[in-house]
Formats: sequence, C-alpha cells, structure tokens
Amino acid sequence: MESVNRTIWDEWGAMPSNEQARDEAAGILDGLPSRARGEEIMFISPRLFAVRRLMRLWGECCSCPADGQQGIRLVDTQIKGKIVFAADKERTADILSVTRSTAKRTRNWGWVRGIFGSCGALYMPKAGYYLIMRPQTANGSAERLQAILKSCGFTVGVRKRATYRELTLRDQQQIVTLLSRMGLVKTALSLEETAIYRSMRSHANKLVNCDAANINKSIEAARGQMELIRRMDELGITETLPEPLFELVAARKRNPSISLKELGQTLPRPISKSTVEYRWRKLEHILQTQLKGDDANVLRKSGR
Repeated sequence: MESVNRTIWDEWGAMPSNEQARDEAAGILDGLPSRARGEEIMFISPRLFAVRRLMRLWGECCSCPADGQQGIRLVDTQIKGKIVFAADKERTADILSVTRSTAKRTRNWGWVRGIFGSCGALYMPKAGYYLIMRPQTANGSAERLQAILKSCGFTVGVRKRATYRELTLRDQQQIVTLLSRMGLVKTALSLEETAIYRSMRSHANKLVNCDAANINKSIEAARGQMELIRRMDELGITETLPEPLFELVAARKRNPSISLKELGQTLPRPISKSTVEYRWRKLEHILQTQLKGDDANVLRKSGR
C-alpha cells in the first residue's frame, strides 16, 4: 500500500508539463474549496505537493513566473496542516475557462488529473481497492467529472456532501484504466502488480487451509477407525472377519495415521479410496450388528 501511494504522488508531481498545463491547473483549482476576497480568490489545500505543482503550471499557462507578484501567492495563516494561497481573480477566471460549459472538450483527462491531485486518493485495504475524488459542487466540477467518468463507462458510486460530491470507483480494472488515461502509467502498473500478488497470496492461503482441513479430516477418520478396531478386538470379532476386511484392519493397525487413499495402497492387493470407504462401512455394520445381538441376548436373559 505504501509503495503504491508513494508511486502515485511521486509520478503525479513529476509529470512533465505539456499542452495540458492549463487544463491540469484548472483541475487543481476546481478540486479545492475557495472564496472570493476583493480582487483575489482564496484557496485552501492540505497538500503542499499539489500547491507546488499548481504554481509551476500557473507560471507556464500565464506566461510568467509564479514569484508571488505575478497573480498567485501563499498566504501566511495559523491553520495547522493547511496551505492557503491567493490567486488573481482575472487570471484564475482565464485558467478556469476550460471547465466552463463553452469548452469544447468534454473528456479532458488533463483536467481530471488535476482534480485527482487536489482532492483524490487511492485506497487499498486488506480486501479490495477504491479510488475516491471529492470535487466541489459550487463550481460545477463535481457534476462535470461525474459526467465524464460515466460517459467513458466507469461505474461510479456517488455520495453527496454539504460542499462536495464523493465519487468512488471500486473495480480494480476500471481504476487501472482511469490511472492510465490520466497519464499515471507507472502507478497503474504498480497497482496491477499488487493485485497479482494479492491474488497469488490468497490462492496460496486457500490451498494451505484446504490441506490443513484435509489433514485434520484424515486424522479424525483414522482415530474413529482405530476406536472401531479396539471395540471389535474386545468383542473377538476381528479374527472372524473375511480376509479382505481382516487385511484392512491389520493395515490400519500398522498405519494408524495415514489417509484412506494411502491405506488402500498398503494392502497386498491395492484398492482405491472408494473401496476402502466401502469396506469400512461393512466393518461398521458388522460391529453394530454384533452390538445389537449382544443387547438382545442381555434382554432375553434378564426376562427369564
């Protein structure tokens, strides 16, 4: 889990800037809560790496360095664990124009990548996977993101909150596809490797558990057969058994813990597991018949 999380944010922060710089910057801004203050818009984020990438993208798409005097600046606050920055209202509106209804591109993966970086996360509990994004509802980004994902065939779970909408993907293959479309190819491959490892480990655990259950079952069956033999010996039945049944009893005495299949192979004339089971049922029937006969004799004697 830590490896995949480290991979995803390292890859996201290090992605080279391209023609989607404005789209990604718009996505980062759209994913953050904001409020207007004079000629600026105040944004707040818990992710320093996202703010750093935004400032780099801002400088590129505004054709000027993000040095604090060119339309974006950090604000010194006492909010623990949060980064607050102010952006020029006019330049912010210019960047965000790519997300408006007039924008021609409806499946803008650069914008989706920015949204993911500002308000998304990938979770991998002990069982399953899920990817969550929490875009803001006030600026319409939640509705647009949901429409993009559904138009591409993604199965999206939706939970409405006060100021944002929580969009969730739980299918591992769909998560890998979405990561790839956002350009996070290394993370997608890392997730697939983790999924394969989990599947192999789960299969191995099932085999071990199955083997353990079979061993316990064999031991319990052998214990019951040894008890049956003891009762037959006490009643003097063993020496009167037909040869095939006598050989089976003798083989079990010599091998008190092996499985029925292995027991059948130790006989002078090897037999299958099903034949061994059949002969044990005959032995059980013989013992039960003898016990019933003894009980009847006791009743007859007591009635005299």
